[in-house]
Amino acid sequence: MNIKKQLGLAGLLCIVSMSTFAQGENAEEISQISRSIGKRVDDKSIDLRAVVKTQKSVSGALRPENTMQARNLANRHDQYFSIYGAGVELLSDIDGDGFHHLLNVIFDVDVDYDAATLYAKLYLSREGGPWIQYASTNLFDIYENDTSDTYEMTTELIEGYPSGYYSVLVEIYSLNHSYMVASEILDHHYLGRDVMLEDLHRDEVVVYEEVEVYESYGAGGFSLILWLLLVQVVIAVRGIFTLSPRKTLIRRKKDTPELRSF
Repeated sequence: MNIKKQLGLAGLLCIVSMSTFAQGENAEEISQISRSIGKRVDDKSIDLRAVVKTQKSVSGALRPENTMQARNLANRHDQYFSIYGAGVELLSDIDGDGFHHLLNVIFDVDVDYDAATLYAKLYLSREGGPWIQYASTNLFDIYENDTSDTYEMTTELIEGYPSGYYSVLVEIYSLNHSYMVASEILDHHYLGRDVMLEDLHRDEVVVYEEVEVYESYGAGGFSLILWLLLVQVVIAVRGIFTLSPRKTLIRRKKDTPELRSF
């Protein structure tokens, strides 16, 4: 009976530890921090690369599995959306190892007729790992197949993004529809090249300064010791003369004959 209890307790502890490990692993996966800013490409009033460093940082969140619903299930089911074109620009590689911590995602969404108000969610996946949302755009309008409504989002990866080959997922949502209306995965298959990313901490160049310390040996050190001893001797001699009594030399005047009066 005791053996059964011990085995049961051991099994329970094993399950709890495995659950805790899995939770810790998931927590590690989503402990990613970035900051983003977006605009329409034709808006020249703002430099995203310069402003992104002033934005508030956000933590990444795992992509819910139930967001992959059927597309075009909508209140206005007669509109059809598609991502006409998309691209990824890698902007900053400080240490020169090929992995960048700053990326710009550009996409042009078209609708078959009329106009629509959209927003996008952006996700990153490292080498087949889970999709983690790192940014969400503001609302923007599109007009049929107009190219002037192309949108871009610049992001700085701050922490929690190990060096690796990433894929970018762009999901498009419309205010007039209930669910996601279009999506595209940007990876080496779509772009024709790898998306090599890492966070800022891994991209920074660490500079080590060498400090040289010189020590004197031999004659130099010996001369310093002699100089110190000489100073001590001088101080001691001056002290002796100061404490010894002073002798006062007194000269007596010679007796001078008194002047006699006759």
